[in-house]
Amino acid sequence: MRSFLFQLAFLLVVRNAIAQAPGVPVYAEGRGARPNATLMTQAKKLHEASALLSMTKVLEQSKQASCTLALPVADTKPLPSRERWQRARLSHIRVGAYFLCSKCDKWHLDLAGGYAITADGAVATCAHVIASPPDMKEGWLVAATEDDVLLPVTEVLACNAGTDSAIIRVKSDTPLTAVPLGFDVSPGDPVWCFSDPSGKRGYFSEGIVSRFVKRPFLRKKETADLPEGAEVPKPVWLETTLDWAPGSSGSAVIDACGNCVGHVSEIQTVLEDPLPVRKKKGETASTSQPLGTQMVFHQAIGAAEVRALVKKP
Repeated sequence: MRSFLFQLAFLLVVRNAIAQAPGVPVYAEGRGARPNATLMTQAKKLHEASALLSMTKVLEQSKQASCTLALPVADTKPLPSRERWQRARLSHIRVGAYFLCSKCDKWHLDLAGGYAITADGAVATCAHVIASPPDMKEGWLVAATEDDVLLPVTEVLACNAGTDSAIIRVKSDTPLTAVPLGFDVSPGDPVWCFSDPSGKRGYFSEGIVSRFVKRPFLRKKETADLPEGAEVPKPVWLETTLDWAPGSSGSAVIDACGNCVGHVSEIQTVLEDPLPVRKKKGETASTSQPLGTQMVFHQAIGAAEVRALVKKP
């Protein structure tokens, strides 16, 4: 009996040890995980070696409106589910700032999403992802692979704040896995997104395209910075039923063939109407009350806005 129980326990351990397929990462979470510790060490070394692009130069180079790139041709053959996830993961490049905080005087690494669009280092993301953090005293733009290799950003190739699109160049010792841009997409088509919502690494979600919308990205106070008489840009958005959250910005939305049809940009939450507050005798009136969520809109910038930044060689 004891031998049988030992064998059963051994089989359960083995089964749990190989629950995921070969090559599938298992992310450390919870107390003491320190998921960015390795990247922070690499960033510190590169910073000390003056190998990083300052956020001051990022701001200057963001005025570049276009660049010349040879983009890969869109694929037309649907990928098996595992290959689709693998392409999404390998092409996913985390982009953000390594900066000294003006509040706590400590160094932080604030990363969102991006995706490689050429093997030689061109990476697309949101314009708001490469903007300086609000509490930054000094900082540098960096990128990282899914295997926690920090990639120095060498330049901003093109940027359009009005369409929330940007292309940067990173330095990598190995070719990047580039995802082609795709434009043959319709409401009802299935789409997927690999991102890091709210710091949850490697979250792969599935949904469909709900509709297309054309509206401004810039807020009213932001349009005041446009040249006098300039038209406010109105990018084309894809609304989807995918899951994402803060930290997902800039991550690719891919179709069944593994093409990028857009990238994560915004979330809009629809809250229920507040109920009237009834004041009881002897109580002070409440100034606020929690509201339930009725619906969440997940909005991506269409891939055509990234292509608009690129000139053919």
